[in-house]
Amino acid sequence: MLEPKGLDPVEEGRRQLSDLAGRSRGALERGSSAVSSLKAKDVLPFVASCATSLAVQCSVLKGCQVASAALLRVSCATPVLSTIVGGSAVALASVASGTVSRAIQQPLAERGWREDGSGLGIGKFRDAVGRTTTTKDVLIDAALGFACFSALGGRIRSVLPSDVRYPGANANASMPAVGAAYATKFQRAELLRMLRSHGCHHCGKRSGPVIADHMPPNLFVDKAKTRGGIRRALTKMRWGGSLSQRFFPQCRGCSQKQAVAVKKDRKTLVLHLSKWHPHYLAGPLVASRTFDQNKTENVLRNFEAAKHWMQTKIEG
Repeated sequence: MLEPKGLDPVEEGRRQLSDLAGRSRGALERGSSAVSSLKAKDVLPFVASCATSLAVQCSVLKGCQVASAALLRVSCATPVLSTIVGGSAVALASVASGTVSRAIQQPLAERGWREDGSGLGIGKFRDAVGRTTTTKDVLIDAALGFACFSALGGRIRSVLPSDVRYPGANANASMPAVGAAYATKFQRAELLRMLRSHGCHHCGKRSGPVIADHMPPNLFVDKAKTRGGIRRALTKMRWGGSLSQRFFPQCRGCSQKQAVAVKKDRKTLVLHLSKWHPHYLAGPLVASRTFDQNKTENVLRNFEAAKHWMQTKIEG
């Protein structure tokens, strides 16, 4: 009796590839059909909620930065307080993002927006916050916001203003400096690249010429060598390790402010409000936890009512 011949390996491979291609084609067709069946009203509420939460996250963090500079006088280089104030700002921004996301999913548009401007929904918004946000929600939003903020590369102290006497809030890139000597041509070219990529380490500005900023400043190092020794200098400058200096990219405006601040040893704070940071996306990530697909109509009605009210204000 003859034994049946086995399948040709080449033919078997072709058959498996053909089956795989067929399954892949079917999956793509089903995915394309699902995407094409989506309507704008199915996507817009989620996009609007995320966009609002992103705006809230940015506004709160930048507002806390301004308040820290104008009222508290706390910078990213301030010991202990920078961690406390910066952490509070991140927690507040995260909680605000989640709270606003939940609130706009409530039917605020019903008699909440009036053409005469007498009722802008503030009272209803406050009531919606009270109904939808509990202590548990606040704690979860704060914890999730911290986790997302850190995962996206955020540093708690960096949400605060910079003190020009110390490494700034945007001190992400630097290179070794040879004592008090000026930067070489090669070093200046590399620092210019850092400025264009990361911005001034104090204010975040990316345009204009680059200044090779010694950190710690030369004057501080000279005083450390002549007056109190290395230990006292490190304590005063809050500088870890040794007194080896590094070059940081700096803009001309911050360099001019630094010259006066270092000479007088006076705190001078600068803001970095214009720079975009990936950790701002922590707001939409917190908001995505709160989004309810069954309340999309409320979101659309609220935004339509707000749009109508803004149009009447502009036209009037």
